[in-house]
Amino acid sequence: MRLMLNRYFFIALASATPLTAWSSSFNVNIDTTSLAGTKATLAFDFIDGDGVANNTAQISGFLTDGSFDRGLASSFGDVSGLLDTSVTLGDSRGFNEFLQPLTLGGILHFQLQISDLFDANALTPDAFRFYLLDELASSPLFSTTDPTDSAALFSMGLTGDGKGLSVFSSTNPSAVWNVEATSHGIPVPGTLPLILTGVGSLALGRNKRLLACNQQASL
Repeated sequence: MRLMLNRYFFIALASATPLTAWSSSFNVNIDTTSLAGTKATLAFDFIDGDGVANNTAQISGFLTDGSFDRGLASSFGDVSGLLDTSVTLGDSRGFNEFLQPLTLGGILHFQLQISDLFDANALTPDAFRFYLLDELASSPLFSTTDPTDSAALFSMGLTGDGKGLSVFSSTNPSAVWNVEATSHGIPVPGTLPLILTGVGSLALGRNKRLLACNQQASL
């Protein structure tokens, strides 16, 4: 009876909890030729919308023909690392941001690796957003078609469906950018299936030991 209840418990737990996450990778190339020599700030924002710390975004492979001082970087919230190696943003806090001042050249390049897991009971998903701000990080360098009017260059709402980035265009010809998806919407095992697999293995082992003991006792 107890074994049957345990079985029903795990079935109910599995059906009530997301079993897979998504992982996507992107190559980001931004043409800033018309802004060469401009002092600006790169802003990488990660917002925890669903109230569950379960997503991360990693920026790596950063390249520019402009110039920047890693010592001037600043961050807020769940952020670690620097652009000349890699930066990881988590969502253990409501708002998480990494800022890097730089003098723009003609090109910005970086790789973005981001998970996409959404709590089905939440009203708002987590979100990743990227901005080009002025030197003091007080306002965007130019406006974009971002529907939130915050002038992001691109954003990604982590709704658990692996749909990828929303790329916005400039409302003036001051810069051109594009985002090239290198791998998109790849399902990866969620935490719960791994836990259930481990617990299931333990339960199976326990059942085998009980069966062996019962057989031994009947001899």
